Amino acid sequence: MDGMSVFSFSAGTQEMYDFMDHNPEIYGAPFPFVNDARNIAKNSRMISINSAMAVDLYGEVAADAMGYNQQSAVGGQLDFVRGAQWSEGGKSIIALSSSFMKNGRRRSKISLQFAPGTPVTTPRGDVQYIATEYGCVNLKHLNMSDRVRALIGLAHPDFRDQLTQEARDAGLI
Repeated sequence: MDGMSVFSFSAGTQEMYDFMDHNPEIYGAPFPFVNDARNIAKNSRMISINSAMAVDLYGEVAADAMGYNQQSAVGGQLDFVRGAQWSEGGKSIIALSSSFMKNGRRRSKISLQFAPGTPVTTPRGDVQYIATEYGCVNLKHLNMSDRVRALIGLAHPDFRDQLTQEARDAGLI
């Protein structure tokens, strides 16, 4: 389906629906087809961009829940991560802001480990690129200590010293 926009569901304005209606460049199909990594991989130079709620220093991604607090569904993140990497010339990117504000206090989205109960959406072995406003790093072929250093470099500057110390204390660097 190279060159086509493929989707499973849509929600928007009447203008968007009018654009989509009978548009030969758009193809709608059920989730089992659209989210099948084998089908995704058939698209050359496929680039997947997925978001995350948090990343730990191993490079694991939490995208649907933090602790026991479910925020969304898993969706097709892992399917698109794998399918894009299997695609000829493809890449997979997990994009997130390095921090967020809660109750007037900045908190890091990159941490030594997730809160208890946090499910891993995308395992570290599947993660390729991680991007924040501080850069983008390909983790795929890095050893553990280099992964940890790279992720600390993507963290908000307010947390880099703390993350470095936590990584040292844990024996990761």
